[in-house]
Amino acid sequence: MQIPARRIAVFLPNWVGDVVMATPALRAIRQHWGRAHIVHVGRPAALETLAGGDQADETLADASPRGRAAAGLWELARRLRRDPPDLVVLLPNSFRTALAARLGGARRVAGYARDGRAMLLSDRLAPPRDDRGRLVPVSAVDYYLALVRRLGAPCESRALELPVRPDDETAADELLDRAGVDRRRELVMINPGASFGTSKMWDPRRYAALADLLAERRGTQIILNAAPGERQVARWVAECMRRPAAVNLAELNNRIALVKSLLRRCDLLVTNDTGARHLAAAAGIGVVTVFGSTDPHWSRIDYPRERIVRVEVDCSPCQQKLCPQPAGPAYHQCMTRISPEMVLSAAEELLDERAAGRQGGRA
Repeated sequence: MQIPARRIAVFLPNWVGDVVMATPALRAIRQHWGRAHIVHVGRPAALETLAGGDQADETLADASPRGRAAAGLWELARRLRRDPPDLVVLLPNSFRTALAARLGGARRVAGYARDGRAMLLSDRLAPPRDDRGRLVPVSAVDYYLALVRRLGAPCESRALELPVRPDDETAADELLDRAGVDRRRELVMINPGASFGTSKMWDPRRYAALADLLAERRGTQIILNAAPGERQVARWVAECMRRPAAVNLAELNNRIALVKSLLRRCDLLVTNDTGARHLAAAAGIGVVTVFGSTDPHWSRIDYPRERIVRVEVDCSPCQQKLCPQPAGPAYHQCMTRISPEMVLSAAEELLDERAAGRQGGRA
């Protein structure tokens, strides 16, 4: 099926990790409709995640304040209506995005029939469900690809992409030079936060213990990452570390674009189940992901250089923002039963593989 489209608007997911997992679908749209004018519509963080790429000819920022999404709906629709798209592809599942597309004058609107919005869609796809009608966990990569395939856009690769801008590459190099980072030694980024909720977060004291073990055993240099809303968590980690981090982004004006470029210079990322995980996979470095309350199937990326550290407990995955267990031995046990040594083992496996690859390349 070939849908004629002169102008296509793609509504991006809100979460950084989901945006990265959408890059195979975005690439398929770009390749299939090579002559169309493609507009990416999304939150500023989503647009910054894709900054430096060539999958869109134009971007349209949705700056509506969180919690007051209706406030920016009419403005977003008005901006779309200036040159109404022939086709809108909705990667988010929200009713709001479908309504914005219709109010914006879109001729065709494609998306999953969820959130009561089926009547607003001209091209709809039912999400996968089991025999009891419950949503089946499926990787967001495949979820988005199924939608664009429905529109006739073939997919040649599930590989994630991480575009970067030259200015951000320069900024990353300058930051590391100012910090006195030795490029000949291992560099590991630790990402202890999680905007979803505390149920996703491994104890900051254990992140600190891991950082100290890496520094003492291997001479590893540490970067502490922190999104704007997660700075205090990174500061707690820094306070608990016996050796100072080479770079603590909680104390700097951190940006997604800077983190993308810094990851390209790292050997490894250790993280909770957050967007940084997908940024690192797209950058091609090793990733150790500590999973607790969330189901890995929803964000499966089939990345060979990732190690997932997780313990089986009866109440996980609960998919809750806060641990629902009462205070006591069962509280947050999906995370408390994961020791620094367990994560260290996974990290050292990947670091040793990378070191062996470098030596083999010089041979």
